[in-house]
Amino acid sequence: MEKDAITAVCKRVYRQFPALQGRQPRVKDQEDGKFLLIFEGSAPSANGRMMPINVRVVTDDKGKVLKLTSSR
Repeated sequence: MEKDAITAVCKRVYRQFPALQGRQPRVKDQEDGKFLLIFEGSAPSANGRMMPINVRVVTDDKGKVLKLTSSR
């Protein structure tokens, strides 16, 4: 996957999940030319404790987001 495509996906994730700002994703190859980017971080919850956040993004080789899921 090209660095420009990864940068574009990162910008979109950072806009939607500001707590992940500056985190670099792990990139894994998938079948049919798709890629899985995994972002991991944490954010404070309402009671002040840190809560883990995981975002998984499936993209094509051009950086188009096909699927985005998050868990908190």
